[in-house]
Amino acid sequence: MTEPYKKISDNEWIITVQENGKDKELYIQFPPDAINQVGWDAGDTIEWHDNEDGSFTLTKKETT
Repeated sequence: MTEPYKKISDNEWIITVQENGKDKELYIQFPPDAINQVGWDAGDTIEWHDNEDGSFTLTKKETT
């Protein structure tokens, strides 16, 4: 199986949406290096921003 992601540059990745064969649920697998780079942790809330060009930007939701 090939990796479900490809590093484009130091801060850009292409990540393939995958499908769970059992229940057909869609998911993405983040590259460990990318998670470490942005400082995300288990339990963080991630917001999806539609760039309206077929791509999305993901950011950690800051808590107040």
